[in-house]
Amino acid sequence: GEVARVFAEGFVAGGATVTTYVRNPKPPLSGVRQLTDPAELTAASDAVLSLVTPPNAEAVAKMVAPHLTSRHLYIDFNSVAPESKIGIGNMTEAKGARYAEAAIMGAVPTFGIKAPVILCGPHAAEALALLKRFGFEAEDIGPEPGKASAVKMFRSIIIKGIEALLQECVLGAERYGAADRVLTSLTETYGTIDWNHLASFLIGRSAINGQRRADEMDEVAATLSALGIEPIMAVAAGKRIRALAPYDLKSVFGGKPPKHFRDVIAAMSQKK
Repeated sequence: GEVARVFAEGFVAGGATVTTYVRNPKPPLSGVRQLTDPAELTAASDAVLSLVTPPNAEAVAKMVAPHLTSRHLYIDFNSVAPESKIGIGNMTEAKGARYAEAAIMGAVPTFGIKAPVILCGPHAAEALALLKRFGFEAEDIGPEPGKASAVKMFRSIIIKGIEALLQECVLGAERYGAADRVLTSLTETYGTIDWNHLASFLIGRSAINGQRRADEMDEVAATLSALGIEPIMAVAAGKRIRALAPYDLKSVFGGKPPKHFRDVIAAMSQKK
């Protein structure tokens, strides 16, 4: 996927040998070897990084775990609930591997390997040293398992909640030719934010990666439910973001986020 590709490029640039697991061959990436056998992947690796969509995080860990040994550092970067991270950690450490939990706190397409990463767990220091060696911006926030994921999950309520609100706002306002005036008014009210730019940035990301981002909100909802908190806003945000999926906008825009929210609206209109 997109994030795994950026990370692989960063490791290759730093002189690492990179191997990736794929179900089917992907477009080649210089310096990266593709394998379809998880046993071969672990045999070729000292560190295993999991970078998949949220619904696949546990399945990938189950697939890889039988082939892990004390040789391996396993770093899970996936946007899943804290309890899921803890379960994956237990699964991989039962095979002798050293597990570190990671959360990506910025847009990788924008910042590349400089997107901030937070780490936690008993082996976070080792993961931090590895990432820093290759130029990543990472921070160890402590040995408590689940903490990095919790930061990611609860931050997403705001980030993707705003994303969903802006999407719903401009879809309606544009029908009346009022979107620019609405966003200008918001900028006047909250002067530190350019709301027109933010709307285009976030809606563009929804257009390309809406399914993955909605899947993350499912994990947020699960996190809240486990705490006895009804996930009203998380569920609504996920539903609104996922509403773009039937338009297949990723194909329309060639996998690159459009520059303006009006590009998304125009593409949606053509798909009706």
